[in-house]
Amino acid sequence: MQPGGVLIVYLATLYILAMVIFWYCLGGQKPKEPLVTEVPLTLRAGQTIVGIGETTQGIAFYIGDSVTDEQNYDV
Repeated sequence: MQPGGVLIVYLATLYILAMVIFWYCLGGQKPKEPLVTEVPLTLRAGQTIVGIGETTQGIAFYIGDSVTDEQNYDV
């Protein structure tokens, strides 16, 4: 057999061996549950979002019952 053919067979064998080891190692692990954050954000009649701020825990929505002026609020 020529050296090129031996090299191809050798590399294919290494690839198949690596895939079998990879699948074997992944077979014993439990899949992680996806991180889902539920945001119970429902506005009642007459409420308005007057500001949005970023905190260390996530995004904070500032809700007001009535907005009489149209200004930009810095949070």
